[in-house]
Amino acid sequence: MRPTVDDQLHGAQRLLDAVAADPELSRDSREHLANVRRLLTQVGRSWSALLPFHTADNLTMAELLTRWAPAGTALAEEISQATQPVETGFDPTRAAERNAELRALLSRVIADLPRTGAGHREITEYLVRRVETDPS
Repeated sequence: MRPTVDDQLHGAQRLLDAVAADPELSRDSREHLANVRRLLTQVGRSWSALLPFHTADNLTMAELLTRWAPAGTALAEEISQATQPVETGFDPTRAAERNAELRALLSRVIADLPRTGAGHREITEYLVRRVETDPS
């Protein structure tokens, strides 16, 4: 479908380039334009990677939550319900919302785990990898 998000981002960059070429722009305006251009460049690099990242991350978190949920607790029941497959389709916003929901549950699980146990170690390793690979 045209225009794609990439097409729109490139179009916005071209418009900003044209405005930036105006010799009568103030120093502050040039600085603001440079900041907007940097933001658009960052969005262009990351937006297409977000949906695949969140989809994979949601699956990983569901597995961790299922494995380390405290058995027989209300939290375990909440996790059981929350880790049922949810179809987010090609909706990056819904995938990101789902990701936030699962991260909130994971933080509750972490709070209940012993600091020296295998669960804490596995979740910590996951979180380090997540930070390193998050495209946002």
